[in-house]
Amino acid sequence: MKIRTDFVTNSSSSSFIIARDEELSQTLKDVIINFVLEEMLGKKMLAPGSTEDQIQKVFEDEYINEDYQKEIRKALQEGKSIYGDCVCFECCEYDYAELLERLWKRLEESGGGNFVTIDGDLSY
Repeated sequence: MKIRTDFVTNSSSSSFIIARDEELSQTLKDVIINFVLEEMLGKKMLAPGSTEDQIQKVFEDEYINEDYQKEIRKALQEGKSIYGDCVCFECCEYDYAELLERLWKRLEESGGGNFVTIDGDLSY
């Protein structure tokens, strides 16, 4: 846990220190891309082959308005999958810190390059 000894404002922040090669290996780039896809770009809600019942269920469960429903149907017809999730802004700083910590862990475990978390404690 970090103890602040300097001036503290009402903003919430925490510092970190990492060590990495200047150039990221392809493995580390792949880990970052996969992490973003899995953790930050939503969960798959619908796919182009979704049935009308599945589509309607998502519309109802997620309270999707008619304008967005039209855009979703168009995207499905174009062969795109639909992803969604939510962000809680009341606790966003904690979610963001957790995302960073999980990304660093994956990068360290990948074995695809030199990446070390020196000070990854983002609690304050």
